[in-house]
Amino acid sequence: MDNQFSIKYQKKISFFSEADQQIIELGNTAIEQGFLKAFPGTSLAIFLYLITHLNGDNCLQTNTTLISSYLPVELERTAIEEGLNYLAQHDLIEISPRREGDYRYTISVKAENLSNLAGLAPVNSDGQKDEDNNFKERVKIRQRVIKQTTSGPAEIKKALLSFLPTGSDPRLAGEQIDQWLESFELPVLQELIRRVDKWINKNHAAGDQAFNYLSGIVDDWYRKEIFNYKRLQYFDQLYRESRELASAYGIKNWQNLTPSHLEVFKSWLSKDFPLSKSVACFAIQEAIKRKKGACPSLQYIENNFISPWKQARIKSIEQAKAYLEKAAVRPSPVPATRAKNWNQLNWDFEESTRGVN
Repeated sequence: MDNQFSIKYQKKISFFSEADQQIIELGNTAIEQGFLKAFPGTSLAIFLYLITHLNGDNCLQTNTTLISSYLPVELERTAIEEGLNYLAQHDLIEISPRREGDYRYTISVKAENLSNLAGLAPVNSDGQKDEDNNFKERVKIRQRVIKQTTSGPAEIKKALLSFLPTGSDPRLAGEQIDQWLESFELPVLQELIRRVDKWINKNHAAGDQAFNYLSGIVDDWYRKEIFNYKRLQYFDQLYRESRELASAYGIKNWQNLTPSHLEVFKSWLSKDFPLSKSVACFAIQEAIKRKKGACPSLQYIENNFISPWKQARIKSIEQAKAYLEKAAVRPSPVPATRAKNWNQLNWDFEESTRGVN
């Protein structure tokens, strides 16, 4: 299913696949301010290809032949070269002068220069002192909302906008935040502000990373339909109770945990005869071992380990080992489902500090 894309509408349309690691968001205000006009000919299509295939250093190795495979077949190589030259001339990309490896060139993308080309965002030219003052004011705005018992929509919106990079035009994110205000209860957004602010301080994150991190959490909450504070607390509790099992199963990050994952893990630890976390983790490890390193399905683990151990009232790993030796468990072959390559984005979810009225 990873090769399929979905369309989602929430005052924005998102084209994405479950395997996507880089996603572009383009607002109508950006288009109205001339974004499309800034990319003549093939340059826009090439720029979108480049910016969605970057490595951690904002670079990629490619060539005109590879790029052409993502573009309409009728395009000639000269048209692709013209698009690349345009991007390079306007300082949006830098192409290495020498060919590397299998006829590829290293291309660095300079997305920060896009505002100068398209006129999308004002450039802050008031000096370092004004930037420092602006940063301190943003922190004050967030802290005021975090410390309040309740905050109004205007205060919440202002605090969310404070996560935008310095020099960004708030109009570009304003409509998106207005949609969040319609979708989520205010206490949920207040908790979102607290968590992102804590993440910034904990990771010493740069200002341009915060809003991307925040948007990632919001997208995850949309997928899990976490729109009210009570449901947020429910998922927080599920995650705390089952994250050790999820990690043993190969799911390292909150974003990759589905509600069905969480419910299954919770049932192992609570329903019928509850197993301890250590015994449940041991069951996962044994299942993976019997699958020779492949990732077994949750149903396989439940049928061959969890359910029998609940019936046998297994309380410790030692009892589980003795049960396996005595029963000589030899599960029937099941087609292996190999572990997915989960994204390495560490969400900072924890127990919520606020109560529900």
